[in-house]
Parts: sequence; C-alpha cells; structure tokens
Amino acid sequence: MILALTVSLFPSCGMEQPKDKSSKDNTSKQMDLLNKHDLEGTFFKAVAQDSLQVVAISKKGIVYSSSKPNQKIIFPFVEPLIEGESRVYKSSTKHEEIEIVIYEDETARDFFDGRFDHSVAVSLTKKQEMKDEIIDFACFGHYLYDNSLSGNWVFQSYEGKRVEELGINQIPLICIDINTRSFSGSGGNHMIYGDIRCEGDSIYFKIILSPEYVTDMYQREKELLAVLDSCDRYEIKGEYLVLFEGMTQKLTFVRDAYSL
Repeated sequence: MILALTVSLFPSCGMEQPKDKSSKDNTSKQMDLLNKHDLEGTFFKAVAQDSLQVVAISKKGIVYSSSKPNQKIIFPFVEPLIEGESRVYKSSTKHEEIEIVIYEDETARDFFDGRFDHSVAVSLTKKQEMKDEIIDFACFGHYLYDNSLSGNWVFQSYEGKRVEELGINQIPLICIDINTRSFSGSGGNHMIYGDIRCEGDSIYFKIILSPEYVTDMYQREKELLAVLDSCDRYEIKGEYLVLFEGMTQKLTFVRDAYSL
C-alpha cells in the first residue's frame, strides 16, 4: 500500500511543470493556507502540489486542512512507523482515516520558496454509509525547528556530575545549527560532528565523527558521547539546554553568551 501510494503520487518527481496564471494564483492560495495558525508544537508541515490541501503534524494532533471545500480534520497523534528511509503516520477519527508517508527528497526544494526538502504522499479516507471516499494527493513538506536551539552550548553536568569529576582535559561543547540540521564541537579532547533531527521536543543526535581511542584516558569522553547519542528529548530553560533519555535527565549545557 505504502509503495503503491508513493509511486502513484510521484510518477514524474523532479520534472519541472509549466506554470500559467491560474497556477500562480493557486500557489498564492496554497501559501495562505500553509501560513495559517497551527496547533502548538507543530513540527512538520506539508502542502499539496496542485490542490488547496495542507497537513501539519504536532504531538497534539495531525491536522488536515482543505480550502475546497473548507474543511479541517484533527486526527490523534501517533508515533510514526519507520519503513526504510520513510516515516509513516496512520491515524483515524470516527469518520476518517489518514495515512502519511514522508521521505527526504531534494527535488522538493524547487517547490515554492525552497524551504521544502521532503516529499509526502497522503491518503485520506472519509467513511460513508454506502461507499468510502478516498482522496490521494502528493505534497512537499519540511520540518520546523526551534530557533532557540541554535548556538554554542557548553557542558555543565552529566547525571548531576560536574565536568571536573569526569576526568576530561577540556570542557565539552556542542554548536547546533538548525539551518543545516547539524551539530559540531568537542567531546572534551577530540572534535565531534553529526546530524540532528527534531520532532517537537524530541531530539536525535547522529554522531558521524567521534574519537576511536580505546585507552582508559579517553573512555570517559566516549561514554559521554554515547549518552549524547542516546538522548531523545530536550528542554530549554532560560540559558540552559537539558537533554533527557526518556524521562531521565542526562546532560545539561549552558549557552555560550560570548558566541552571540
């Protein structure tokens, strides 16, 4: 179902389509719909390629909106299924079902103003007494990141232990750049860098470069980076960035005011 839906909605992905006046007017209306108020904590938005339909995802609900006809359906939030490189959301209300397939696609940057970097296939089913109505449409979408995450963050503590207790020569720090969805910095003695992904207050660090030393001198540094890799939620409290694994507070950083 997922593969068939994706193929049917993106048969010529990446091919430039001719534009006329009506398509430009439609683009303007799509942007108006895209910019409407979202549920608090919305972390992903997608707009249909050729119709006035928008999907927004937050941990408070999945919202389907359409201007023709004027309609708004709020589905309960569900954790996504991972299908290879795709993320699949399946949710339902009493009278509707929705399936959303999201995957990275650089050709999406040609859509609108270049902010989009994912292709999205949506299947909406409206349950009828006699026959269900199924609406399939293709979108381009992008993740929304918290601007306050960007900046240099200096390590403060690990599970309540101060840096002085960790046997690390230099103070670890991370520099987060939400524009490139990446981070860099130091684990204490060695440079690190990698990618980040955020979904609401969820955060995932994928460390691409980290120290490979196995001597006792560097074990604490590697342990610290392993904890960073396992963190899955964040909170920003004033000038502090707090990282959690589940409900357990793991790492605390303070914003480097001199880097602003």
